[in-house]
This record gives sequence, C-alpha cells and structure tokens, in this order.
Amino acid sequence: MAQFRNIEIDSEVHQLIENERRGCGESPNDALRRLLKLGDPRFTPEHDAPAPAPTKRNWSDKGVVLPHGTAIRMDYMGHVYQGHILDGEWVIGNQNFDSPSGAASGVAIIKNGKPVRLDGWKHWHVKLPGETDWALLGDLRQGYVFIPGSDLGL
Repeated sequence: MAQFRNIEIDSEVHQLIENERRGCGESPNDALRRLLKLGDPRFTPEHDAPAPAPTKRNWSDKGVVLPHGTAIRMDYMGHVYQGHILDGEWVIGNQNFDSPSGAASGVAIIKNGKPVRLDGWKHWHVKLPGETDWALLGDLRQGYVFIPGSDLGL
C-alpha cells in the first residue's frame, strides 16, 4: 500500500500539476507521477491498452466550428494558458475538456490557488490552422466574420 506524505509546493508547481491532470477524477499524485515519468504503479507497460488513433474531429458549438489543430490561448491573471483543439476536444497540457468554459475553469486559478469559474467564450482566443491572427472566441459566436490579417469583425 502506498504511503502519502505532505509536501509544500509553490503556486507555479501546483499549476503545472493541475494542468497535467486529465480531468477531475485524476488525482494530483497520478498527474505528478506522469510528469516525472514514473508511470502508473497499477499497470505495467505491456498491460496498457494502446491509445485510440485520433479521428481529427472538429469542435463545434453555438454555430462556431474550430477545426482539429486550432491553436487556443487564454491570458488570465497574468498567466497565459495555451493548447489546441484535438479530436474535437479542448486540450491544454494533458487535460481534455468538452467546452471553452470547462477548459477556462479547469486550468485557471486565482492568486490564492483556488479554482475559478469562467465563461470561456469571453477569455479564449483561437487561431485557425494556417492562419496567423488570433480571434476572440466570443466574437465568432456573435456572428462576426473573422478576416485574417485584421482584428475587425463585420
């Protein structure tokens, strides 16, 4: 049986561990073991099932479609969070989310280290594959037309 000990970590290390977590069901210890490349003590590599091949699905909601490979970023309280749309999911670090708000709330923390609930449509910027400019996600939902090379919506 595993022995657990308390250790003190700073907020930057805590954020790295939280960004590594694969959803609420995964413990910080499991995420840290993965970061340290220790593996899951319950399984040996020969018993691990191979990861399913990505289908390269797009993500879509409320009339907005983000293709597989779309870059995403959010600047919140001085921290920049970055990721991609991969196989229809919002992937930041090793965390997967179904929605922009879930992703924003799942990775952002306030100064005291506690999580916060955010409207991702107001915080995430996206850069479509092959483009050079970023657009606020909420602007795409409001019927704006994103014009590459411009920050104007029509």
